[in-house]
Amino acid sequence: MMSSSTALASADTATVLVSAASGAAAATLGILGLLHYRKALAWVKRMREADDDAQDFEDASAYLKRLVEMLCEWAHKPCRAADFEPLHGLRHLLEDAAQATEPLRPELQAVVERLDRYLATVLPAVPTAGKVEITALTTQLATAMTQEHARIELKNAVSAAQQRIRTLRRPT
Repeated sequence: MMSSSTALASADTATVLVSAASGAAAATLGILGLLHYRKALAWVKRMREADDDAQDFEDASAYLKRLVEMLCEWAHKPCRAADFEPLHGLRHLLEDAAQATEPLRPELQAVVERLDRYLATVLPAVPTAGKVEITALTTQLATAMTQEHARIELKNAVSAAQQRIRTLRRPT
């Protein structure tokens, strides 16, 4: 009788040990799965942020390219209010891009500030009838020179922003 109770006790011990080992293995696999899931989720989040940044950079780059094309058209050409009409919408797009894109914010805000200065240099209308006084011509010439200087400063700010975009796009 004694031998049968010892065999029964050893069978219960083996069952407990097997159950404990399988429980530990299941817990270990669960923890490893959770750690893997966390790493995969962090990777997906990084990739999504990189894609969002890339799209923001692409938008800002397109706005800056369009602005450079307009500035090149107007080089050494005095502009009146009608010439500046397309720039107002582009200014707001650049301002929105500056707010949405943290890494480019300083450069894009500098472009917006220089664009505001450029837009403030609009030439007044030329009188169509009668003689034009020399002071009016001198004033228009000075305004045209100020406008060209503001255009050059704006173009330099745009170049700096485009260089920053190229730097940020490079893989690290």
